[in-house]
Amino acid sequence: MAEKKDLAKKNKQVDAGNLFAQNYYEEMTFDNILLPELKLAEVEFFKCEFKSTVLTKANFGSCRFEKCVFTASDLSLISVTDSSFTDVRFLNCKLLGIDWTKISTPSKMGFNGCKMNDSVFFNMDLRNTEMVNCEARNVDYEKCNMSKSDLSNSDLLNSAFSGANLSFANLTGAKNYSIDPTQTNIKHAKFSVPEVLALLAKWEIQVG
Repeated sequence: MAEKKDLAKKNKQVDAGNLFAQNYYEEMTFDNILLPELKLAEVEFFKCEFKSTVLTKANFGSCRFEKCVFTASDLSLISVTDSSFTDVRFLNCKLLGIDWTKISTPSKMGFNGCKMNDSVFFNMDLRNTEMVNCEARNVDYEKCNMSKSDLSNSDLLNSAFSGANLSFANLTGAKNYSIDPTQTNIKHAKFSVPEVLALLAKWEIQVG
C-alpha cells in the first residue's frame, strides 16, 4: 500500500497533462476536468473528490472508488463493468442512463440532488441507500431490496418497483410514483398525502 500511495501526492490538484497516468490516487481533487469517453482500467481512487467534472460515456473497467465524492459532475452513460463503489456520494450530479447492475457487489452509494433518469438498478441490494431530492424518472428498481432506503422529495415518474422491497423506506415528499402494493413490499414505508393515494390506482378507487 505504501508503494501505491507514493504514486499520487495527497491534497493536490491533478496536473491535467498527466491525468490518470497512475493506477492509484488517494485524497486527490479533480476539478473542472473535461474527459468524455475516457477509458480507465484497474484504477483505484480512495477519498478523492471530483468537482464539476465531465466524464460522459466514460468506461471504467474493474476500477475501485472508495469514500469518494462527486459534486456537480456529469457522468451520464458511463460504463461501470466490474467496478466497485464503496461509501461513494454523488451530489447534484447528472447520472443519466447508467446500468448500475454491472458494478461489483457489495456496494454503498448515496445520491442527493441528482438527475438519474433512465438508469437501471434491477435486483440490486439498495438497503439504506439515500436517493434524496433526485430526479429519478424511468428508473428500473424492480426486484431491488430497498428496505430502509430514503427516496424523499424525489421525482419517480414512470419508475418501476415491481417485486421490490420498500419496507421501512422513506418516500415522504416523493412524487409521480406508481407502486402496486400487491407486487411491492411497502410494509411500514412512509408516504405523504396526497401522493400516497397513487397506491390505490390499481383498484380505480375514487377518493372524495
